[in-house]
Order: sequence, then structure tokens, then C-alpha cells
Amino acid sequence: MQPLERELLKIRGKIVELYRMSDNTYKAFAFEHFDTDDEVCGVGESDNRESAVKLALQDLYVEKNTR
Repeated sequence: MQPLERELLKIRGKIVELYRMSDNTYKAFAFEHFDTDDEVCGVGESDNRESAVKLALQDLYVEKNTR
């Protein structure tokens, strides 16, 4: 799987890096503060663009609250 497209989005005050992969799935990475050394990242993957973003934001919330 290779990334074909990349988007940076700002959703609910979070930065989401969204990739469309060569197999037509989406992989999203959610950050509260982009490009910092101690950043917590949420990851989501889905066939649907919106679902990948939603999963990444949910994962970010879980990661932040378990550290």
C-alpha cells in the first residue's frame, strides 16, 4: 500500500493528516499539536474517508487519557 494523496485538515481544534492509499482505503493520523516531540497520535483506517477521520480522533482521545 502506497499513499496516493495527502490532506491536512483541522477538525475540532485537532490536526488530522489523511492519506488515500493505493488500495482505495484511507489512513488518518490525529494530533493535538502537530510536529512536537512528545505528541500523542491517534490512528484510524477505513474504506470510508469520514470513518477513518472519526476513528483517528477517537483513538487520540483514548491515547491522551491513558497516558
